[in-house]
Amino acid sequence: MAASLFATIPALGTANDVPSKVAATRQELKQQLEGSKQSRPRLPLPPPTEQEIAAAKARAAAAPPRTGASAMGSGIVNNARMRELYLAPEMYGAGGSSREPDPAMTLNNTFKTMLFWIVSRANNCTYCQGHQEVKLAGDGVKEEMIAALDGDWSEFTPAERAAFAFARKLTFEPNAIGDADVDRLRAHYKDLQILEIIVAVSGFNATNRWTGPLAIPQESHRGFLTPTAEKYRDAKSRVAPLDPSATGMACAKPASRRPLESRGQVEKALDAARKRSSRLPLADEAQARAVLPEGWSGSEPLPQWVRLLGNFPKGGKGLVGASYRAQTKGKLSPALKAKIAWIGARNDRAWYALGHAKRRLNDLGLTDDQVFALDRTEGQGTSGEAAALALVSKITVDPALITDADVEAVRKHFSDSETAEVVYLATQAASFDRLTEAAGLGLEN
Repeated sequence: MAASLFATIPALGTANDVPSKVAATRQELKQQLEGSKQSRPRLPLPPPTEQEIAAAKARAAAAPPRTGASAMGSGIVNNARMRELYLAPEMYGAGGSSREPDPAMTLNNTFKTMLFWIVSRANNCTYCQGHQEVKLAGDGVKEEMIAALDGDWSEFTPAERAAFAFARKLTFEPNAIGDADVDRLRAHYKDLQILEIIVAVSGFNATNRWTGPLAIPQESHRGFLTPTAEKYRDAKSRVAPLDPSATGMACAKPASRRPLESRGQVEKALDAARKRSSRLPLADEAQARAVLPEGWSGSEPLPQWVRLLGNFPKGGKGLVGASYRAQTKGKLSPALKAKIAWIGARNDRAWYALGHAKRRLNDLGLTDDQVFALDRTEGQGTSGEAAALALVSKITVDPALITDADVEAVRKHFSDSETAEVVYLATQAASFDRLTEAAGLGLEN
């Protein structure tokens, strides 16, 4: 195995003190991916230790032939290293990987990697984008087909095109997903396959919101400056959020820039969420209980989000466990954790998730007036809390807008591990918001 697989941290990084520009074309994207190797991480990411290198070499020696996900190589992966460095082991564990083998998950891994590519392009996440390029190439997907993912979907099947459009919409506007969007998928997929798409896209949005805001550098042994077919060389992206009046500048995502609704409007939305029925099947109580983590002390009967994930005996168990650990483990206070969930759901207009966050805050002693005051994050609680909630709000709206200053504002008040936990909880909220809104779950309280 080449030594370059293990020497992945550049000696000098590039400052990230302005929001990331959006690459408009395939050629520009490749340059951006190559340049992401020089990204300066916003939390310290030291060179790998001898123990890490030895473990990576051992994995490489035992790895199967390099296809698909294994084409990523078995060297050091900076995303995983950042999690292991800063997240408490009891908080972060295996939970809901899109490639986790589950008997009820039937969609092709290459197809789901294409969805990940589209989500990452929409979120302008170069780290994740680069990884999906490598995976797709390892699966044998040709350069022309990867380039076509950026908007020319005519070469893809009607089923793939429907899923691509759904993934982009769910990424930008989780609250705008309606019955018609799910029905369009039903023309091509079974209900559990639709749920699998939703779970995957929700998780991809979470990953983008970890690697992007922390400016995790791309591993240096990957190469992206490959030839591009003439057809796609100068074609403008139809997936990325481009401002047509200013090439290369980020365009406001449809639902994300509106002023937050008034308290009265939110209360009406929560009441409407109590009256709706899930668009997708819910597992019965007995089946859902099989995915509960040890120590579960949630409400009775089980909430709909647990019953939804109960359809997947392995993947669902990982996801429910990850959500439960995010709420109950780690270093941040339960109050700040619940406030982060509120801020994420408010900005996503995720009414089911917002109702759950409100109940958590009420159970912790906050009045409704205090809860709704969180919509004005400036000046709420300690200055550290205000900085944390402002960061969460910005990560939720558009992770590519995060700058060095946004993370430094939190680091002034929190340790690096606590800062990482703030970011991680924002990612979990983004995933939960999309899962529950796309499924149209009925709010229990």
